[in-house]
Amino acid sequence: MQFFQLRYRGSDPVNWDGYICGEPLLLEAAYLESLTEAGIVWGFFSGATQGSARYVLEKRLGLIDPVLVAMEDAPGKPDPTGLFLTLERLECGECPVIYVGDTVADMYTIAQAREREKARLWVAVGVLPPHVQETQERKNAYRETLRQAGASIVLDYVQDLKPEMINQLIASV
Repeated sequence: MQFFQLRYRGSDPVNWDGYICGEPLLLEAAYLESLTEAGIVWGFFSGATQGSARYVLEKRLGLIDPVLVAMEDAPGKPDPTGLFLTLERLECGECPVIYVGDTVADMYTIAQAREREKARLWVAVGVLPPHVQETQERKNAYRETLRQAGASIVLDYVQDLKPEMINQLIASV
């Protein structure tokens, strides 16, 4: 873990200079603003550390104190404890949940959350990670993997999940 963090965060513990500084971002702050404008509450439940996730969200995206539950805050996925903690911090009560993830564990997280809280609407949305988007064959295979794991839909990019699509997903379930 220390070797990874040295490469990822870099050698300067105050002013990070590692891979995290230049890795491609999967969304833009304007996308999150469009969700907020549409009345959609959002937050993050991440398998990354608090430090790494906050660096990306706050330093690179410019978000101000976003709701974030990270790896040291809850058991790992597919345990949904961190997801429930995120919902608690969002203060959304009985709101429907559209959970976006790019791993099988993310899809299983929704399945386990659904088992714990059957009355709430839970929708798993898969997103293809960049490393599987190199060929159509890999994209198709991973898309099917996420569907088999429980994704209602699988998108190429998170920003393809527009407010209109979110409302349709909620209405169709």
